[in-house]
Amino acid sequence: MLAEKFGACVGGKFNADGSVRFFPGNTMVCILDHSTEVFRRAKAVRTMFEESDLAGNLTFLPDESLHMTAIEGVCDQVRDKDHWTSLLPTTAKLVEVDDLFERLWKEVPMPGKVHMRFEYLRIIGGICIGLYPASFEDDKAMRDWRDLVGKKMGLWFPGHDRYAFHISLAYGIKPLNEAQHAEIQKIADDFVEECKRHPFVFEIPQPSMTYFDNMLFFNTRRIPRKEA
Repeated sequence: MLAEKFGACVGGKFNADGSVRFFPGNTMVCILDHSTEVFRRAKAVRTMFEESDLAGNLTFLPDESLHMTAIEGVCDQVRDKDHWTSLLPTTAKLVEVDDLFERLWKEVPMPGKVHMRFEYLRIIGGICIGLYPASFEDDKAMRDWRDLVGKKMGLWFPGHDRYAFHISLAYGIKPLNEAQHAEIQKIADDFVEECKRHPFVFEIPQPSMTYFDNMLFFNTRRIPRKEA
């Protein structure tokens, strides 16, 4: 069933009223340029949900937060060995991870031109535009790059080889009722059909090493860290 995990982010990334919580970490993302067609399309999908009867069940990410994750970094509040860099103990301070990643990132080559296409709406715990590499060559280029970065930075999380690329638009903060489930299923089905009728392919922005305190903004420069 779609959206069965709505509300899973409450208490972690967001509060029950949709306001953002302190949730620091770092990650490698492709930030969407606001002048591009992919940004305009992503924003239009977000607006569609903002104007729907589902809006009260969602908290929406701002323009500045729209991106495609290239490979996940670490989150300070998620300290298990499967979701932490293997190069440092899970007890390491976040600033120590930032130090390490800042240094290693400078040694990482960029993946070159990679194209993605809009494929579906991913609705598990929130709303994402599901992406898929536009060709076998695009898929190989991105997967090879992820493997390189994963090995170099100790970031080989569960599901690494099957990672589903996406652009997050909103997080679910309240469970859906039966009518809302039907509505969101129809929106998802219509989106897939639109992607089939009018395929949209775009070149991803080059990945950036980013640092965050919450889900509202991803900084390309180091930010101060609060001690836990």
